[in-house]
Amino acid sequence: MASAKKKGNKPEISSKAVYQENKYINYAVLFLFAVFLCYFTTFKITGDDDVFWHLATGKYIVNTGHVPDTDIFGYMTEGQQWMPFEWGWDVITYGVYSVSGYTGISILRTVILLLFFGILYYILQRFKVGFALSVFLLLILSFSIIDRLTPRPHLMSYLFFALLLLIITNYRYFNRKNHKILYFIPLIFLLWANTHMGIIAGGFLMVIYFAGELIQYLKPSAYSGSKIPALGKPEITRLFIILAASALVMLINPNFLQTYIYAYDHTKMKMLETVNEWKSPFSSTSGDGFVLLLYKGQLFIGLLILYYSLKKKDIFPALLYIGFALYSVRAMRFTVDYVIITFVFIAVSLDFIINSVKSEELKNIINKKPGLKILSGLLIIFLIYSLSGDKLYLEYLKYYRVSGLGINKDFIPVQMFDFMRQNQIPETGERIFNHFGTGGFFVWNFPDRKNFIDSRNLNDDIFNKYNNIIAKRPGFEKKLEEYNIDYALYLAPDLVRDPSEMEKTVISFFCKSPDWKLLFWDDKSFLWVKNLPKFQTLISKYEYKYLSPYTFMYQRTIIDKGINEDKEKLRSEINRRISEDPESFVLNSVLKQYGKRINNK
Repeated sequence: MASAKKKGNKPEISSKAVYQENKYINYAVLFLFAVFLCYFTTFKITGDDDVFWHLATGKYIVNTGHVPDTDIFGYMTEGQQWMPFEWGWDVITYGVYSVSGYTGISILRTVILLLFFGILYYILQRFKVGFALSVFLLLILSFSIIDRLTPRPHLMSYLFFALLLLIITNYRYFNRKNHKILYFIPLIFLLWANTHMGIIAGGFLMVIYFAGELIQYLKPSAYSGSKIPALGKPEITRLFIILAASALVMLINPNFLQTYIYAYDHTKMKMLETVNEWKSPFSSTSGDGFVLLLYKGQLFIGLLILYYSLKKKDIFPALLYIGFALYSVRAMRFTVDYVIITFVFIAVSLDFIINSVKSEELKNIINKKPGLKILSGLLIIFLIYSLSGDKLYLEYLKYYRVSGLGINKDFIPVQMFDFMRQNQIPETGERIFNHFGTGGFFVWNFPDRKNFIDSRNLNDDIFNKYNNIIAKRPGFEKKLEEYNIDYALYLAPDLVRDPSEMEKTVISFFCKSPDWKLLFWDDKSFLWVKNLPKFQTLISKYEYKYLSPYTFMYQRTIIDKGINEDKEKLRSEINRRISEDPESFVLNSVLKQYGKRINNK
C-alpha cells in the first residue's frame, strides 16, 4: 500500500509510494521454470554405463533377497570384495524399471530434481530473496550441475542436501522454538546411508552446523544477534544428541562400519588418477569447460558470504563456505556439492548487498518491477525452445546430449547387443573381453553371464590388466590366451570423429589377426569371436572379411582384394550393412569411394 500522512482529516499520499509486485507474473515464470526443468532433465542415457550395473544390482537383490558383499558380475574379480553401498537406489530404480521401463526412470529423475529445486526456491523465499534474483540463480545452478543429472544415486544426495538445508535454515533463522523439525535429520541419514556415499558430505554439513551453533553458544556476544539468538545449554545438548544419532544410524546398512572403510579405500585406487572427475578442478588437465567455469565463478562469488556473515554476525554461513570450498578443490566430483550447499547463502548474500543500496528505485527494478521477471520468462522460453530441438546442447553449449526417453543408440551399443542376443553369442562363448564402458550394459542384458570389467572400478589390478590389453602392451596376446577369452567387443563412440583410436588400441589386433573373426560392426562398435569350431556356423554366416571401419581406414588393399577376387561376398557384406544401418557414415564413405567399382560387373 502507498504510505500516507494525515493533513486534517484527509490522507496525503507520499511521493515515495511502495511498489507492489505482480504475483501473477511470478507464478507464470515459476511455471515456465518448472517446464524448463522437465525438458532439461529428460534426456536419453548416453555413455553412462553405471546406470545399467545399478539396474543389474537391483535385479539381483530383488530376485535373491540378498545384498552381495563380493563381486557377482565379473569372472576376473569373482569373489573379491564388493559392497554396493548404493543398494537402496538400485532396488528403487529396478522396481521403477520393472513397472515402466526407462521412461519411469527418467520420470523419477525429473521428480527428484523438481523437488530439489522446489525446496531451494522455498528456502530463498523464506529469506525474502528477490524473485528475479532467485530465478536467475536457480537457472545458473541448473547449468552448474548439468554433468550430474544422469539417473544415478547421487541424485538422492542432492535431494538430501536440500532437505538438510531446509531443516537447518528453518530452525536457525525462522523458528528456534520448532526443535521437533530436527528429529527428521536422523531419518534422512538412515535413508541416505543406503542410497549414496554423499552422506559423508552430509555429515560434514551437520558438523559445520553444530560447530557454528556451539561457537555462538560459547561466544554469544561476538556471534549473536537479536534475530539469531544463541542456543541455551539444553538446546545445544539436544542438537549434539541429534548429531550423534545421525552418525549412529549411518551404521544401519548391510555392512555397518565396513561400508565406509571400503568406500574410503576405494578412493585410494591409483586408477582414479586417470579419471577426470577425481582430478582437482585446478589441475592443468581438468580442461576449461563451461561447467568448471561456473564452479570457479561461484567459488569466487562465494567470498560475498564472508562479507554477509561479518555484517550479520552470523558465523555459520562463513564456516559453510570455507569448509566446502576447501572440500571442493580436492576433486572435480566434489565441486557440485560445493555449488549446491553454498547456493542458498550466495543468493542471500547477493540479495543483502542489493538491498543495502540507497536507491529505492533500483531495488524496485531488481526485486519487484516486472521488467527483469519478464526477461527471465523470455529467457526460459528460449531455453525450452532450444531444448526441444537439442540446439541448446549440440549447437550452443557444444555438449553432446539428446533430449528424449530411453537409450541413445548412437552411444550405447544396442544394435550389437541385439545381434549378440539373437545369435546367442554369450551362451556359445565362455569368456568375454569387453570394453570398460560396456560391462554394466553386458550384465544387465545377459544376467547369467559375467563380464571382464565394468565401471565399478573394483581394484587397480583388474584395471591394469584391462589397460594392458587395450593398449596392446607387450605380452597382451598371451594374456588373452591365459584368461581363456573367446569373444570380444569394443565400444568406440568417437570412432567417426577420431578413427585413430582403432590403430592405437586392441581393435587393430583383433581386425588383423587370423585367429579372430569380425561378426558385427557399426559406426561405434565391434564384435569378434575366436576362430574356434563352436563359432564356425556364425563365422560362415556373418563374418566381415572385407568391409569394416578398420579396413576402410588402414587396410584398403583388403577392400581392393574383395572387389577383384570376391565381389559377391563384398556385395553381401555391403547389403547387410545397408539393411541394418543405411545411414552408416562408414558404409556411405565406402560407397562414395568404391561404389562404381563394386557395382561394375
